[in-house]
Amino acid sequence: MSRFTDIANPVFLPTLLRYVRIFSGVIATTFLVPAHSSELVDYAASYSANYNGIAITAKYQLEQLDADTYSETSEANSIFGKITEKAQFELNTLGQLIPRSYHYKRSLMGVSRRESQLFDWNAGQLTYTKNDTSNVVPVTQGTLDLMTHKLQIRRDLKAAESIFSYSVMSRDKRKQYNYEVIASEVLTTSLGPLNTTKLRRVVNQDKKRETIIWLADDWEFLIVKLSHLENGDSHELNITKGQIAGRDIVPLEIIQASES
Repeated sequence: MSRFTDIANPVFLPTLLRYVRIFSGVIATTFLVPAHSSELVDYAASYSANYNGIAITAKYQLEQLDADTYSETSEANSIFGKITEKAQFELNTLGQLIPRSYHYKRSLMGVSRRESQLFDWNAGQLTYTKNDTSNVVPVTQGTLDLMTHKLQIRRDLKAAESIFSYSVMSRDKRKQYNYEVIASEVLTTSLGPLNTTKLRRVVNQDKKRETIIWLADDWEFLIVKLSHLENGDSHELNITKGQIAGRDIVPLEIIQASES
């Protein structure tokens, strides 16, 4: 099948958008200062990917709004459209992440879709809105959103856990997201070789859908590569630029030279 036929296929564009959302949802990850501290630090990262010849770029950023409130944003672009995500959350005095809101917007060839989640912890409710339709569902303490659950993965990595399981609100449904550490690896990237921890999320038991993530050990476990396998097709997203607390990510040999 020609590439033109692929693009013209009505299945292609929704698949492309879901692929972009997989990447934007997985990459968006907040970063901690060294393991003994629960404070959060700013970061910025850029990535590139390719889906059936269509270039995708993505950018992610964290900013602190006040003493204990943070906003994390992501934006993924292709020639067909754009996806943006924004999560606002609180880091309480116990060091726990408390989601406040999550917003998602996609624009594809002039057609837009908006989704939002508003958490009301006093009432134990979440209001999910898709375009102009809202639905109120119960939410339990400890539940995270699509963006903030990635931060909890990092915290558990620092605690040397090997299995990761999280209650996550996806739209108006609660889902269980499960990951496992599968390897340590020196990964070759566009920034140079990096020490990484390799995680896997298996979406279904027959492994027709699988996501593998590489996180940089020396750079607060920033995600530097992601591979997604689905129905025999494999696609990758790779880091092109990154900063942690204003410091540019540098390769392993520079770190080793500075320590010698």
